[in-house]
Amino acid sequence: MRGIALNGQRASKPDTLICQLCQISAAPALRYRPQPTRSYASASKATRRLQRGQCLPMEALKTPLTPFLPLRRYKSTESKPATLSDLKAVLRVIERSSKELRDSQTVPANDAVIQLLKKCLAVAEEIAQPNHSSKENDNEISSLLNLEEQNTKKASKPAPNVEISQPSADALCRIVHELLTDEKLFISPEALSFYVKIHTLLKRPEHFPEIFHLYANKPIPEENSSPIKYLKPNPKSINSAIPVDLANMALDIAIEQRNLGLVLAIVDNTFCTSAFRRAKFFRKAAAPLGVLATTPLGCYVAATWAASFQNTMDPSTATAIAFAATLAYVGGTSSIGVLAIMTANDQMERVVWLPGVPLRERWLREEERAALDRVALAWGFKDIYMRGEEEGEEWESLREFIGMRGMILDKTDLMHGMQ
Repeated sequence: MRGIALNGQRASKPDTLICQLCQISAAPALRYRPQPTRSYASASKATRRLQRGQCLPMEALKTPLTPFLPLRRYKSTESKPATLSDLKAVLRVIERSSKELRDSQTVPANDAVIQLLKKCLAVAEEIAQPNHSSKENDNEISSLLNLEEQNTKKASKPAPNVEISQPSADALCRIVHELLTDEKLFISPEALSFYVKIHTLLKRPEHFPEIFHLYANKPIPEENSSPIKYLKPNPKSINSAIPVDLANMALDIAIEQRNLGLVLAIVDNTFCTSAFRRAKFFRKAAAPLGVLATTPLGCYVAATWAASFQNTMDPSTATAIAFAATLAYVGGTSSIGVLAIMTANDQMERVVWLPGVPLRERWLREEERAALDRVALAWGFKDIYMRGEEEGEEWESLREFIGMRGMILDKTDLMHGMQ
């Protein structure tokens, strides 16, 4: 019986050994089964069992990485910049559409012009869009290494989008300028806005004075007329005024280009026009003047109501006294407020008004003075204690331009250290 027990135990050892080997071989599958990254490795499971005890080939090791290749390829094409051929094709389509509008025998519809300018603005945004990824990498490298060699390399090697943007920007600006300067096209406020935005994005401010002059003085084509009839424009009308935001946008890009003649021409065709002053008067002063005109009627109604609460004097006498007192109070407080608004000078830095200029003219021409103040700040010294020592032909011409418009550049009494 004891030998039989020993034989049984010996017979059971191989079974136990085989089960342990099976458990060991099955353990890695159970251990790595919950991991989601192993889902691509199920195809090589049969080959791993057939070649037990041997090293896996290099192809089997590389197979789990193949499903990620399409993702990488798609990611690289997702942020691919526009090529030169794509921009040329789009510009050819835009130029063809512009030529059709200019060669038309009738007045083109304003909606068609606006739609074409919207496409031009989208192309301008694509041209002016910088390469963000390259800029971020360059900033990181320069901040870590801080080497002068890299700055010279960046200056000598232009970016790919810069090579594309130069001829494409010139072509797009030429198309838009030829479109709006055509005599059959009416320059609407929307068209002017698109024109300024496109040329500002592409940094081409050379034609701003011309387009601002045409906006106010270009003959207006009459719709549905054959042959086309043109109406005489009114340059002093409030509809001929250049909006403040567009004028400031054009002035900023001209100052950035450091072209003083262009800057002064933009100021002369925007803020210095009679249409701009009239538009400001009707936009900002019409409502307060309307309220001021109805003030006496409101004071009389209030005086009549107040006179009904007394019995010591005649109602007409009480009404007259209350009316005079109310009108004097409202008139005194409003005049002080108007005087404070018109004489405010905290915003002035280098350009101030010449003594003797009326207050109403100062208020109407405040945008003109502010624009010339910005020009003086851009062309002069940044140090406040160095102001007044500028020299040169451009500075003298700027001083003369400001003096002819009733202003003073760097008044001695208001300079730092001269009080």
